[in-house]
Amino acid sequence: MAQQLWFDLVPSGGMYSDDRFCSGPSNESAQSALQRSDSWSFGALVLVGDQGSGKSHLAEMWRHNNSGKVISASSIPLRLTGSIVVDNVDEQLDEEGLFHLLNRAVCSEAKVLLLARVGPSGWSVKLADLVSRIRALEVVRIDEPDDEVLVCILKKLSRDRSLRLDDKLLQYLVTRMERSSQSALRLVEALNARSLEGYRPVNRALARQVLDELEEVPQMLGLMDNNTVPKSGVKNESE
Repeated sequence: MAQQLWFDLVPSGGMYSDDRFCSGPSNESAQSALQRSDSWSFGALVLVGDQGSGKSHLAEMWRHNNSGKVISASSIPLRLTGSIVVDNVDEQLDEEGLFHLLNRAVCSEAKVLLLARVGPSGWSVKLADLVSRIRALEVVRIDEPDDEVLVCILKKLSRDRSLRLDDKLLQYLVTRMERSSQSALRLVEALNARSLEGYRPVNRALARQVLDELEEVPQMLGLMDNNTVPKSGVKNESE
């Protein structure tokens, strides 16, 4: 069975747009926070979401709307200004570079959006001055997808693979699947694979078979979560 790595809900070609984003109650607060970037405390915001939650999609729309740039947290250039998205802050982090960037945000020389899978209490930060800066930042989280978002995700994923899922089948899947965007991907990939293998239509019988298989072997597509991060020097976070 073909394997595919999934980093965010992105159509083929890598295009991010408002009409491709699955909006709903679970990500409403994140969307609202990005729309009011002029009022971010200290000029920066931390956006937290699991892999596949849509945070990169939201961040790219924000970057586009603000003519910004995306940089890796592992290497942050000095003297950056403007709208900056810093990706994977909870992984390998250039602490000195981030400290100077956040200082420029405080001085209104930069607007900084930090992306991470876990909140600041889960980051490994040793620079004391940076710990203090991070503690002061607003943190907004993308929650697990609700029914509305899950249906939207399933529709977009199936459409990208030319699968036809009617509304009744979508509701059947949503009430029985694990409630995460990663599970939606596993489900659609498995439905697509089983349909192609047996030249079978995607109906309730096939859906039931795939759901049973995923329950028995959830990592069947090689998409096991890897959210292990080091413990942090940033403590007492309120999220």
